[in-house]
Amino acid sequence: MLKKLLCVTVVLTLCYTLSGCAVYNAAVDERNISEQYSDTVITTTILKKMVKSKTISALDVSVNTFNGKVYLVGEVDSLAQRNTAISTARNTKGVQEVVPYLLLKNEQDFCGTTDNLTMNAQLKKALIGDKEIWSTNVSTDVVQCNIILTGIVGTTKEKQKIIQHARAVPKVRSVTSYIQVQ
Repeated sequence: MLKKLLCVTVVLTLCYTLSGCAVYNAAVDERNISEQYSDTVITTTILKKMVKSKTISALDVSVNTFNGKVYLVGEVDSLAQRNTAISTARNTKGVQEVVPYLLLKNEQDFCGTTDNLTMNAQLKKALIGDKEIWSTNVSTDVVQCNIILTGIVGTTKEKQKIIQHARAVPKVRSVTSYIQVQ
C-alpha cells in the first residue's frame, strides 16, 4: 500500500513538473530556479522518508519548503509521532529550519475533514479570484478549522490581502501565517 502511494506521488510530481503549470509556477515564484529546485528536493526527500516510516502518516502531514525552511502542517496521533516528524525533517540534507504546526488528533472536535476541505477550497477560490496577488506562491492548509499559510510573496500588501481572505472564510477558528515577503 505504501509503495503504491509513493509511486503515485512520484508519478504525479513528475507529471506536474513536466507540465506547463510548472513553467508558469517557476516564472511567478519569488525564488530563483535553483532555490525552487533545492526546496522541491527537500520536500520530496522528507515525504519519501515519511512514507517509509511506520510511525508517521504522510497523508496527515503536509510538507512545504521555502528557502530551506520546512513547514510541517497537519495532525498526529501522539507527541512521539510529532517528534519523529520533526526529527525526520531536521535530519534531511539542506534543511535550515523546521517549523511545525502539528496538532494532536481530536476525535471529539466538530470540525472534520469535510469542513477542512471546504474551507481550503473557499480560500483557494478567493485567492485565485484576486488579481492583485499571485495565489500560486502560497500554500494553504486547514487543520481542525485553523488556516495555515506558507509561501513567499513580493510585497507586504500581498501578504496582508492573503491573510484577509483567510480570515473571511466561514467557520475559521484562527489564521497562522508563515508567509515570507521577499
